[in-house]
Amino acid sequence: MQDPGQAGGRVPPADILDNLRNGLVARLMPLMRDSLDAALRELDGRAAASPPSPALVEDRTDIGMLLREVLAYEKRWQEQIDTMLRGWPALSRARTGKFELMAESELHVQLVGAPVIDALERRFGDMVDLLDRRLYTVAARMGSRERPRNPFGPSALAETFLRAFTVLDSSARVHALVLKHFARLASERLGAIYHWCNGTLAEAGYEMSSGNEGVLVLGLAPELAQARVATGRDDRGQLDRLRRALVGMARAQPAGTREMLDGELLAALDLLGADRAATGQDESALGEQLRLRIDRVAASIGLAPGEVVRSPLQEAAIEITSRLFEHLRDHAVLSDVAARTLSRLAVPCTRCAMEVPGLFDDAGRPPLLLLSTLVELWDGNAGRNPAEAVLHRIADQAAADVLADLHGGLALAPRLLEHIESEVGPIRRRADMAARRLWQSMQGKERLDAARAAADRQLEALFERGPLPPVLAAFLSEHWRQWLAQTWLRDGAGSDRYIDATALGERLLAIDGERDGRRVAQSLLEVEPTLRECVASSGLQGEASVAALSALVAEFADPDRRRQPAEVEPLAKAGAMPAVEMPSGAEELQAGDRVLHRLMDGGHQALHVAWRSPLTGRCLLVDAQGARVADIDAVTLEASVARGDLIVRQGDPVRNALSAIASAIAAHVPAERSPA
Repeated sequence: MQDPGQAGGRVPPADILDNLRNGLVARLMPLMRDSLDAALRELDGRAAASPPSPALVEDRTDIGMLLREVLAYEKRWQEQIDTMLRGWPALSRARTGKFELMAESELHVQLVGAPVIDALERRFGDMVDLLDRRLYTVAARMGSRERPRNPFGPSALAETFLRAFTVLDSSARVHALVLKHFARLASERLGAIYHWCNGTLAEAGYEMSSGNEGVLVLGLAPELAQARVATGRDDRGQLDRLRRALVGMARAQPAGTREMLDGELLAALDLLGADRAATGQDESALGEQLRLRIDRVAASIGLAPGEVVRSPLQEAAIEITSRLFEHLRDHAVLSDVAARTLSRLAVPCTRCAMEVPGLFDDAGRPPLLLLSTLVELWDGNAGRNPAEAVLHRIADQAAADVLADLHGGLALAPRLLEHIESEVGPIRRRADMAARRLWQSMQGKERLDAARAAADRQLEALFERGPLPPVLAAFLSEHWRQWLAQTWLRDGAGSDRYIDATALGERLLAIDGERDGRRVAQSLLEVEPTLRECVASSGLQGEASVAALSALVAEFADPDRRRQPAEVEPLAKAGAMPAVEMPSGAEELQAGDRVLHRLMDGGHQALHVAWRSPLTGRCLLVDAQGARVADIDAVTLEASVARGDLIVRQGDPVRNALSAIASAIAAHVPAERSPA
């Protein structure tokens, strides 16, 4: 007859608990010394930055004493863990939900440890859930009919640490400082520890309880596991349209397998995210790599690929996420560091897709907007100048913040977006100010040339009508043309004032052709106010103005005035305003648009259009510091785009990617990949 303790497990429960305890202690104890060392290094850094205060000197002395006694504190910690395990699964300190009197030391542990415990439980919630369910099975095989407390969970480990290292062992400042570093180091290391615990239980033959039984099961045979209640939600009605389309094309589940629960996939993603190896380092499909890595991690915690398969909803989340990141990777020019970081972000994005059913329906959601922002900061940014290096660092830090908390990193997206804007905003404002000085100077010169060129054309049109009296020709060439240029600049070519100024030239030619002296005099009286305004534009006032008008009137009064052909000496510089028709499509590039400039070394640099001339289509391209990189006309711009010397970046990267994925799914073909 088989021993109940051996049913379904190859290692007896008592032995597996002993194995877990020994392995846990071996992996956990270095945290005590490392937390103290980290606290001491922080204090040393403060002392190096500024003269140490008496309190800082006292704190360094306290930590030095603690380090000398660290073996004693490690022994205390082991004793607390052994106390927690003693009599398990009937734990003396299990939370019963009833009101209980609590010693002052216990109250302190609860109050001080609460923030640390909450942070660690949020960080490792899914991994600990898998461990809980395996421990349910261990407890059941030990005859327990109640849900035991997990003696290896974050709350248990933090509480045992605080009982081993109490506030009585040091000042409150030192205690808080050491606890801060313990929380940071535990956040980095507990993922590997829980991975090992789950793997050890799986290898020992302890299946996961479903977590939905009224009482603990004594073991799950495959046929029972197949029939157990799933804990995942069926959010098919809330799914974004991309995943709905893929779920509709899903294949039937293989016989003899069960669907992976959402919690199991999330736990596998947490373990996968803790792995520093980047996904998608080569040109192979990122989705294939992601699935293989999920399968490998799942198998290590007892979710064998031949027995557990992902649900259509889970597959859809992985497929859309992997296609999204492939498109972003293939359509951006990224540094090696940025490419590796982007690939690693596929894991928390997959987790976010699992938790937000409608994620991909709106590219404006904070997680996707954050992803677009990071890609834009990385794209074409090789850190060639200080501003580019800072922008790259800002994106790197935001991505690191997401990866540091895989359980809820993308939930930080709104705060991270605000932080990025607070750091990027000043850099871009300084660049805009530098660029504005450039383009305002260029625009002023171009407008002046345009005004002069327009006045030259008006004068040429009058001179082409035939010989003119010399005083009239000089008046038109000097005063009238100057007035035209100034009115064009102030009021524009379509304004009433400009039309009136143009009409003065026509009126003077009409007076010159008049033979009736009385009508000539009458016409001169009618245009006298306009003539005075005209000569005033040249800076003539008082006697100088009267002299210029008197010479013109005297010439009109002479019926025998001679005439001669007049020539125009252009005001505008030669070639300053070429008559160019805007190439088709060139007008689409506007100020603020991003472009990548291909450099001589084959690399690319991100630029943006600081100014686009409304007159000629001329473009000013500046770098992240606002420095001029290129000043090109519309024809050269179109040719550069056609050759690939300039790559236009228009629209939101994630929005563009989702649009391409939607088109590919609609056509039932893989998303098309093309070089940047």
